[in-house]
Amino acid sequence: MAQDIRVSLSRELTLFDITMIGIAGMIGAGIFALTGIATGIAGPAILLAFLLNGITATFTGLAYAELGSAIPEAGGSYLWVKEAMGDHFGFLAGWCDWAAHTIACALYAVTFGSFFSEFMIKFVGFTYLSQFTLSKISALLIVSLLTYINYLGAKESGRVGGFVTLFKVSILTLFAAFGIYKTLIKPDWIAAFTTPSFLPHGVTGVLAAMGLTFIAFEGYEIIVQSGEEVKKPEKNIPKAIVISLWVAVAIYILVAFALIGSVEANIQSWMYLGKLAEFSLIRVADQIMPFGAIMIIAGGLVSTISAMNATIYSSSRVAFALGRIGYLPESLARINERTRTPHFAIFFSYVIISIMSLAPIEAVASAADVMFLILFILVNFVLILLRFRRPDLKRSFRMPLVPYLPLIAILIQIVIGYYLLTELEHGGFVIAVTAIWILFGSLVYFAYSEKERAHRLEEVSRTVYEEKPVEEAPFKILVPVANPAIATKLGRFAGIIARDKGGQVVFLSVLTLPAQTPFSAATRYIEESKRFIQEVMKDVSVPAGGIVKIGRRASEAILNAIEEEKPDLVIMGWRGRTFRRDFVLGSTIDPVLLKAKSDVAVIRFEPGKSWKPIRKILIPTAGGPHATLAAELAKSVAKQEGAEIDLIYVGKTKNDEKTAQKAFEETKELLQDLKVSHNLKVSQKFIIAEDAVKAIAEEAENYDAVFIGSTAEPFLKNFLMGVFPEKVVRKTSKTVVMTRKWVRLVDVLKK
Repeated sequence: MAQDIRVSLSRELTLFDITMIGIAGMIGAGIFALTGIATGIAGPAILLAFLLNGITATFTGLAYAELGSAIPEAGGSYLWVKEAMGDHFGFLAGWCDWAAHTIACALYAVTFGSFFSEFMIKFVGFTYLSQFTLSKISALLIVSLLTYINYLGAKESGRVGGFVTLFKVSILTLFAAFGIYKTLIKPDWIAAFTTPSFLPHGVTGVLAAMGLTFIAFEGYEIIVQSGEEVKKPEKNIPKAIVISLWVAVAIYILVAFALIGSVEANIQSWMYLGKLAEFSLIRVADQIMPFGAIMIIAGGLVSTISAMNATIYSSSRVAFALGRIGYLPESLARINERTRTPHFAIFFSYVIISIMSLAPIEAVASAADVMFLILFILVNFVLILLRFRRPDLKRSFRMPLVPYLPLIAILIQIVIGYYLLTELEHGGFVIAVTAIWILFGSLVYFAYSEKERAHRLEEVSRTVYEEKPVEEAPFKILVPVANPAIATKLGRFAGIIARDKGGQVVFLSVLTLPAQTPFSAATRYIEESKRFIQEVMKDVSVPAGGIVKIGRRASEAILNAIEEEKPDLVIMGWRGRTFRRDFVLGSTIDPVLLKAKSDVAVIRFEPGKSWKPIRKILIPTAGGPHATLAAELAKSVAKQEGAEIDLIYVGKTKNDEKTAQKAFEETKELLQDLKVSHNLKVSQKFIIAEDAVKAIAEEAENYDAVFIGSTAEPFLKNFLMGVFPEKVVRKTSKTVVMTRKWVRLVDVLKK
């Protein structure tokens, strides 16, 4: 009895593991670079701002935990938004998610540049450039380097990530300990927090500081994304979110307390820290502990490099996912053949990161905050919607006090977003960036995404039956079949090739349905297709299997099967440019020829004749990869059928004979062992003719089959324009095998 097999990731991550992942995501550029800036905005009340941010982030983190348990598919927030609010909002959520991660990466780059420039000026004595210029150049260089590393596919190991986390937490804890000690030994230390008041800029300052630093607490996203690998996720994920958030909040509050209380300055400490901005931790550290500045610089550099590497990866994967599901152009979902990374997605993320890295640090942080706030507001709203609309969803974790806590989170996030944009210096810039990004995103959606998604939904195919070959073989041939007469011939031909290569054959039958017809309507035809596949398999003497798919378009179902099965060769039946429904029309075969990531052979069998042995083969050749594939298949048939092979080159003048000889030598080298090991004849013929198609067609009448690969023109142009193979088919009654070699870009580059 067959059993369903569920494939999933191994659950190996403990509560401690994912808590450390969360802490790693929250202790970074925010605390190293933004604490001083935020202190200048809120005054001593920065302690309150961090506390309130922790509470708000906890509400949203628990919303993530519930939605992650209810809809656990990869993609996270934008899939949840799409489920509750439709495609447009789902796209905007993904669009903002991409911007949030890329701009966050720019924040890490700007922080790196600031810390690196401080190191070069203070410890190396580099004074040839201004600090601002040096910091921006450093930011662009490190982003470029880490982007290239991501393109190569290198990743930070879990062990290295854990070391980085412990390293930066240790440095910050040490800083806090020295700072708190120095604060408490001052007789009037309380004055640093109360003069002129705890809230020098009022509630407005606290809310603006909350908005600026909110990005520091978004690391719980990573915990939810790790859900499938977590032991007891329904218990451990919510716990890890709460623990990691409040460990981060505690560290932020302790560092801010130490910073405000221990600093020595002629003005109020919080004002002084605001003037030092992103350099505040570095320049105060030397006042409170030995080697303080170099330790903070080291912690900041290591932390930002690690964070940049991770966010370049995550931002490019968001773009990759949006391209793969049809929201953005498919090119973003392309994988580099050599590095196995989404190179276009990485490149476009890099462009956004580089541009934003040139802006001031407060502007970059604010822009990232606004994007995350939009995303988090949507997620909280979606949680409320799905509680009412989808009570059927299985939720292994349920957030308490819904809808009240999500509504509180939404309200707070709207308020801090408002004050972030209206109270800070670069609010106008951030509003412009956000508005342009969202408007441009909506334009992309309505001009491209909506149509592309509808197009892809029409082309969805589903496997409804699958029978695997009895034994696995190293060479796989996929044969789409429909008409019984053609299917038998295709099966025999595929069997010959498979037998020679020690391979197997998989037959594919496609049931196509109109867009308005549900797949369930095909149920009554499935058994008939299964029996058809099984009958075709009986005539094949090599390991064979079968697949039945239902879909909207035959070409997409075939391409889907090629993606799943990864065959070495696809063999298809062809009757030229007619509108007869044997297996496929031109509208079906053309996309397969264009997109299939495998070699393809398209066969027009001798009309009106049953299968007969192939004893004489003609190969028109002019060199090239497609012609080589034709020769390879002809060689397999010759070895199994005992056939003779004649090569032909048609030139227009005697001067073409040298070119012909070169083409002959290239092909004969491939076929040379036929004469030695199988005693089979391989000969060549050079013909001068004005009409190459007519000359080949006339020659073909003396043979059982013609194997044609592309020649001088690109293969698809030859086929679609009827330049060569189709005209040969029309002018001869013999079997014609047309071949298209899948040429990988990496193979072209090697040449």
